[in-house]
Amino acid sequence: MVDIRLNIWKTQRMKRLLKILVMVISLINVPSCLLAENTRNSSLEGHNIARADVGVKPLQWDKYLESLARKFVNKYIANCRMAIPRLEGINGQNVAYTLKVNATMASAVAKAWVSQKENYDSKSNKCINGHPLSCRCYLQVVWGATTHLGCAKVNCHNKKGTLFTCYYYPSGNIEGERPYTLH
Repeated sequence: MVDIRLNIWKTQRMKRLLKILVMVISLINVPSCLLAENTRNSSLEGHNIARADVGVKPLQWDKYLESLARKFVNKYIANCRMAIPRLEGINGQNVAYTLKVNATMASAVAKAWVSQKENYDSKSNKCINGHPLSCRCYLQVVWGATTHLGCAKVNCHNKKGTLFTCYYYPSGNIEGERPYTLH
């Protein structure tokens, strides 16, 4: 009887240690150099294709903006659905979330943001349906005065999806200004 209890205790202890180990591993970030190159290239490509289509200069990668993006996604790693973009300051931001874990999403996200172009009326310089969020991400991608970009992604805890964000300098979406011109 003592042997059975000892075995049960050892099994329970091993399970607890395994859970702790999994939690510790999930808190350790993948070194940005392993993930950053793909995110950097895909993000720049997706953004710069859209920018070329409207005649604005390509963006350059910025490591400081990447670090801001990494801080943002890490802040919301436990609950990615709560991630709401900051809309103040000198940097612009777009945020995307998918239920897919380990999503390779940099180029897909850029395409999704660019697809909001259909909601933008360049003559009135407003979103077609009157809701500014329906074209805000697109406008930030193609904002002519924006020169730099930094993005990051993270797999959300408990296999609840992937969070992706990009920071832009300087910020776009300035009321009354047009996106395709230098300001």
